[in-house]
Formats: sequence, structure tokens, C-alpha cells
Amino acid sequence: MDNNREERCIICGDRFDEDDEKIYCPDCGAPMHKDCYEMEGSCPNTAGHKGDGNTSGNRLFPDGNGCEICGKPFEENDERVYCPDCGAAMHRLCYNMTHQCPFESSHTPRPSTNRMTRKVNGKPMCDKCGKELDNGEEKVYCPVCGTPVHKSCWDMDPVCPNESRHAEGFDWEKVNQKPEQSPANDFYNRRSFDPAAYESFPDMIESHPIISPESGEELTCRGVKQKELVHFLGMNNFSTPRFFTLFMNMANGGKVLSLNLSAWFFVPLYHYYRRMTGPAVILTLATFILTVPSLMYQVLFFRNMNETVVPDLQFSSIVTITSYIMIIFRIILLLFNDYFYMRWSVSKILSLRERYKDASPDEYYAALERKGNPKMLYVLGGISLMLFLVYILNVFLSYTGIMQ
Repeated sequence: MDNNREERCIICGDRFDEDDEKIYCPDCGAPMHKDCYEMEGSCPNTAGHKGDGNTSGNRLFPDGNGCEICGKPFEENDERVYCPDCGAAMHRLCYNMTHQCPFESSHTPRPSTNRMTRKVNGKPMCDKCGKELDNGEEKVYCPVCGTPVHKSCWDMDPVCPNESRHAEGFDWEKVNQKPEQSPANDFYNRRSFDPAAYESFPDMIESHPIISPESGEELTCRGVKQKELVHFLGMNNFSTPRFFTLFMNMANGGKVLSLNLSAWFFVPLYHYYRRMTGPAVILTLATFILTVPSLMYQVLFFRNMNETVVPDLQFSSIVTITSYIMIIFRIILLLFNDYFYMRWSVSKILSLRERYKDASPDEYYAALERKGNPKMLYVLGGISLMLFLVYILNVFLSYTGIMQ
């Protein structure tokens, strides 16, 4: 009530912004949003309008040209304020001395609203007076739905702002106290803190885990806690933030597809690097088997390069088929490898959790890093296996005489 900008709409209780279209009741001068008035159809202070023996009928200056407290007309330079409920005009100094409108006892209580508690700067506000709930004033709670309002507001109008929603089982806490987050499809956009305040990504996740918008609890990756996942992916690995984000999106947002060019170009060496030993060995054998016909065809081609030998059509068909299968195989890895990696990581973490259930947390997390942190040493092991298979193929070709 310090100035016109501090006025509140008598219908919704919100402060007026500069762009709001504001009107005043022609009878009592109460300020309202034009939209609110059109929705309500009338001023809430109808009981205090002229002819009812109330408010404007008792004013010393019905035209608003004088102070209703001291009874003096306004001078040109007088600083004046207006009651947000009835529109009564007053000197600022007079109001500062009394802190109330002289017609306060005649004010019509503001009507209850069906809206859920609004927020100012992200903080809940009282739906009766429009001020922040946590402003130091004592609060009371509706015994039916738990809606909080200031005690002074409740004493003036003991009606819950959400009374019309009681029949449908409205619960204020469930609707208003959960984090305002979108689904877990892009968790970076939902963070309300500064990542630069943390020394590392793992430290950030451990100190500020992602919370589920539905339950208010920490989101998990198929039952795996975020701290476990970060330790398994590698505390100091540069790719941990990427895979952590992907895994959380896949587990909680239903995402399955993602592009992994490394899985396309470096199969199966990439899987050795990721410590996916079992799948990597299977991929090694599969790619080797699919590549053998093409290798044999090339050996035969170069051997008979200077001879007029017609290639075996049946063998050529086998080479073509295996080549197409290999391309399809790589496309699947390109699109689904990250999803397979997530499923494999979760199974390994759950297995380690069961194995170390009686160990200390430090031992458990150390085991997670040991088993999941990527290592180039495993790539060397994969290369050795591939060279061994090539050696076996060479021996076989020599033994059968194909290389002769």
C-alpha cells in the first residue's frame, strides 16, 4: 500500500504489474485486474457500496480528493495511498501512523479462490493476502486438505482457499510440495544449483542427486543409486557425465536410441575398453566369423589375379550375405550400444552389491571402480585375441592348401 504499484487486485490478491490492465470499482474504488473483474462479474465489496450504509457511504471524500483518516483535502504535492480493499484515499503519513484503513471493519472478506497456491520467486504464497507464506507470520493449515495460510488471514476469513476442491480429495502437500521438474529426459535443465560450485561431476551428483518429481526421492537407474553408477563409470573418467546422463534418461525417461560412433568404428575394441569383457569376446568371435568369408575371398582373388579363373558364384553369395549381416550388426551397435551398456552396467553393479553386502561402503565403492572404470589394457587383450584368431585362420588356410 506504499504506492499504486503495491496495490493488489481485490479479487485474486496479486500485485499489479506495469503491463496489467487495471480498473477501479466505480462505487468503492477497489482496484481489480480487468480480466479478474470480467470473470467475477462484480466487485467483491458489493456489501460496502453506496446505499448499503457501509464503506463508501461513510466516506468524508467519496470523490477520493481527501484523506479519510485526518479529514483534510489533498494538496497538490501530498503523497497519497489507497486501500486495496475499498479504495479509500489516505495520506501516506496518516496511513503509516495507523497501518489500517479507517473502514477496515466494513471490508468484505476476499472471496476464496479455486487456484492452487501461487508462488513468488519460487516460494509459496498465501492465497488470502498474497504475501509469501514464510515471511515470519504464524501459519495455520486447513484440517481437510492441509492448505497453509497466515493465521491472521484465517482469523479474518476462516474459509480454505481450496474448499471447492475438498470433495475431489485435494491434498495441498502432494500438489505443491513436490519439485517443479519435468520428466527425467533432460536432467541438466532441472537443476537449481550451480555446477561450478562443485569440484567434479561425481562430487556434484553425490552432494545434489537428481530427485524424482513424482515421489520426491532420489532417482535410480533400474534400482542402482546415482553414487553407485558414478563410481562404476569412473570417478575421473571424462565420459562419465555423458553416460550418466544417458543411463538416467534411458532408465527413467524411456530413451533407447543413441548414436555411438565408437561402437561402429571400433567394434569390438571399444567394448574391451568399456570392460564389457563377456560381450566383447562374443562380439570378437561374431565379427571374426562374419569377416572370414570376405578375407578368404580376397586371398583367392589375389592368388588368381593373373589367371582366367571364374569366381565361385556360391562363395561370392556367401561373402555378400555376410557383408550385409556385418553392416546390419554395426548399425544395431551404432544405435543401441549405449542401451546395452546401461543394462550390462546395472547387472554388474547389482551383482557387486550382493557380493559386497557385508563389506564396508569404502570397499564396495572401490570394487565398483575396479570393475567398471574403462582401461586401455583390456583393449590390448582384445587385440591379442583377434591376432590369435587370425593366426588360427592362417594355419587353417595353409593346412587346407588354400594359401598354396
